[in-house]
Amino acid sequence: MNKTFTRLKYIFLGLFVLLSGAALTYHVVWVWPKAKCEEQGRPWAGKWMKCGRVYSIETLTRRPLNVPPINGEAPAAPAATPAAPAKK
Repeated sequence: MNKTFTRLKYIFLGLFVLLSGAALTYHVVWVWPKAKCEEQGRPWAGKWMKCGRVYSIETLTRRPLNVPPINGEAPAAPAATPAAPAKK
């Protein structure tokens, strides 16, 4: 009987060490980098586990801000939707 308790003691101790190591690894690999990234105000890309960077469309297209379209026309306003007929 004493041998059984000793074996169980080592099994539970091993499980405790294994699960504690897994929790520590999870925090080192996932939680702490995500918190650091979000603290800097940057988005966290969880699929790649990297801190992202936000670029404006003007930076990506190398187009200056507030430039009118090339053809000189103003952008078209959305068409007004017809009002629903009133019920009697």
